[in-house]
Amino acid sequence: MKTLFTILFCLFLFPVIYLSQGNVKQALYVVHVDASGKSAFTQRIFAYHFLNGSFMGRDEVMSFDGKKEGKDYIRTDKGTNLIYKDRYLITGMGNILDLIDKKVLFDGRASLVRCSNDSAVFYTNDIFKGKFYSIYDFKSKEYREVKDLLFKPRFGRDIEFDKTTSPFKVIYYPQGKPKVTLVADAGYGQLGTKDNFVPDPPLYWMDNDNFIYVHFNQANNEISINKVNVDSKEITVIGKIAIAKERIPASLTKISKDQLIFWLGNKQVFIDLTTSTVSLMDSSRPDHGFTYEFKTDPKGRVVKLNGKDIGKYHFETRNFIAGENAAAFVKELVIGGDSYQQGLMTWNFTKKDWEKVDADEVLTLAGWGKE
Repeated sequence: MKTLFTILFCLFLFPVIYLSQGNVKQALYVVHVDASGKSAFTQRIFAYHFLNGSFMGRDEVMSFDGKKEGKDYIRTDKGTNLIYKDRYLITGMGNILDLIDKKVLFDGRASLVRCSNDSAVFYTNDIFKGKFYSIYDFKSKEYREVKDLLFKPRFGRDIEFDKTTSPFKVIYYPQGKPKVTLVADAGYGQLGTKDNFVPDPPLYWMDNDNFIYVHFNQANNEISINKVNVDSKEITVIGKIAIAKERIPASLTKISKDQLIFWLGNKQVFIDLTTSTVSLMDSSRPDHGFTYEFKTDPKGRVVKLNGKDIGKYHFETRNFIAGENAAAFVKELVIGGDSYQQGLMTWNFTKKDWEKVDADEVLTLAGWGKE
């Protein structure tokens, strides 16, 4: 009798243990704007919880102001956000938020260079603060400026865009020598962005001697990808693409040492530096197996997983985010030239289908994290 009881107990217990070990818990971090804090542009981060792909509920993580004394403070809607170690949210402006302790760790502005183990390296180029590298230590929760002049974690020389002129110029500051105008016509920058701010044109260093930048023409209906050699001042046009004005600032994303993607609105351009070619992309590059087409029709744009169609919906490509066995986007209802948010669509990897999740007006999808 004891043996029979033991067998029955094991048969009951083992599936429970197996299922509990196999459970996948994930959080989708979604940022909403607090309507009551419009002047401060108050943002509220919510964690949308998923178990094996199924939505289980949400809770508020933290809130913070996006503007302070009329200037940008902490913004999750500018640039590309990164969830690091399933805990830290690094915004496109360089702010660092702790999603577990619910604290703002760094509220300054800097460009993220890289994350490695327990630290993040940033670069600051500010008219008042100067130009320097800095490191944030996630263990000690300390931020410090790097004083070692030989510390240089990325390619490049000391250049900047002079946006006081029209067209812009690219100025080079060789150490111990007078400044040099590398490019007399660096374009007019991206017009029509949020708050009428004209950002620096996207730029990428190929090595210490050569960089590419995006040249916007005066009408802002065409861009050219230009390569510049610092020593010779030689400018080579790699390619040109017709564009339309967009409110979200354009960006360059590194795929490999010699491959980049120029991102502007719902348009992506593939840049191959080995062949010196640019081409308009028909669909996004795979992200955890998920891709989407840029072309839309009255029913929306096609989404694929590992090359197989899994749905067709209307959404802005900037509001699509993928993770391990997970994807989400902000669904839209399109009427004429207007669009209206209709909550979230999330991929349920267990059911192999999309699941609708109610959500208030979404500012941005910050990223996925394991729980």
